[in-house]
Amino acid sequence: MKKYSLLFFVICIAFGQGAKGQDYIITWENDTIACKLPGSSNEVGLKPRNKYEDGYQRIAAVFADDSMRVINAGEIKGYLRKKHGKRLLCDGFFEAKQIIFLDTKKRTLVDERKDTEKNKPWVFMNRLIEGKYASLYIVYQLIGNSYESAYYLSRYGIEAPNTVISIYSRKRLVDMLSDEDIANEMKNISYRKSSKGFSDIVIEYNRLKVAAAR
Repeated sequence: MKKYSLLFFVICIAFGQGAKGQDYIITWENDTIACKLPGSSNEVGLKPRNKYEDGYQRIAAVFADDSMRVINAGEIKGYLRKKHGKRLLCDGFFEAKQIIFLDTKKRTLVDERKDTEKNKPWVFMNRLIEGKYASLYIVYQLIGNSYESAYYLSRYGIEAPNTVISIYSRKRLVDMLSDEDIANEMKNISYRKSSKGFSDIVIEYNRLKVAAAR
């Protein structure tokens, strides 16, 4: 319980008036370290640019003693970047996650999964929705000259800690979140047909689960 309270406290500080403009990294021990996350690879002399301007794969962090460290996804629990930088150095709160690929109709519980997450690659994911029962994340990739987004879901008590499943469509997301206790309500929810519909669905799912638990 303590680690979740500390993380919530960290996030509140990061968005509070006293931390205006301040970047942070969060270690796996839930230590919060203030730093500067450069907005371009040129600021810290790192090359090639495409490798060091992708905050979903790694970040460069400059600390109070002017030391600089390149941190790959999975080496820390997460980070907060206050200001958007170049290319894929996006602003927001990011968490390190591993992607688990499941059959589109499969609702696998944690203790039923046979595979292991040890060798699956880590990715920093931008958290869009944090809910009591499910959270939603987004990852951007540069494909040619354009950017593409991918959405990922984490369900409390279903996905193993620090893992997410890939969501390819809003319909699949509704199917994955149609728990037995709220299945009828989920099938009839309304959501925007744009990319914002992913957030609409997860928000409504958390609301329905909270209501069903009362």
